[in-house]
Amino acid sequence: MLTFIRHAKTEYNNNRKFQGQLDINLSEIGINETLEKSKDFPQDFDLCFCSPLKRTKQTAEILVPYLKLNFDDRLKERNLGDWQGTEITDEKLEQLGGNYVPPNGEKVSEMDKRVSEFLNMVNEKYKHKNILVVTHSGVIHSVGRILSQERDSLEHLELIKFDMDS
Repeated sequence: MLTFIRHAKTEYNNNRKFQGQLDINLSEIGINETLEKSKDFPQDFDLCFCSPLKRTKQTAEILVPYLKLNFDDRLKERNLGDWQGTEITDEKLEQLGGNYVPPNGEKVSEMDKRVSEFLNMVNEKYKHKNILVVTHSGVIHSVGRILSQERDSLEHLELIKFDMDS
């Protein structure tokens, strides 16, 4: 079983801007929500894998300060190319839902490939460990597609468990 959590909120989330792989810090709200979540957060994880972006690193440092963070580039959010830093609109969201690739962006299939490589590595090396993965919504949705355990929505700091045996 792998446990995933989406990073806490950033100013870009608050201002409805696409982040993609831009390296954005948590907002004050995000830090406070993470501190609150840490009060009753499970403390039984053996390992923590984390996207190297600041927002995931900051979330992980608050939630599991007792663990060494293992950064993995395959856990980065989807690269949204020229859309990174721009306003999130209904039209753009609809385009992304249809597998549109923003100019200079990453295809969904490319993201799924790197996430699948990460899952295979974890399954081979750490099958019997209790693992936390701190990452981004796009990566968690990718895991759902790969394991045929898709979800409609995902909140910040929501814990999602995936069964690797299915």
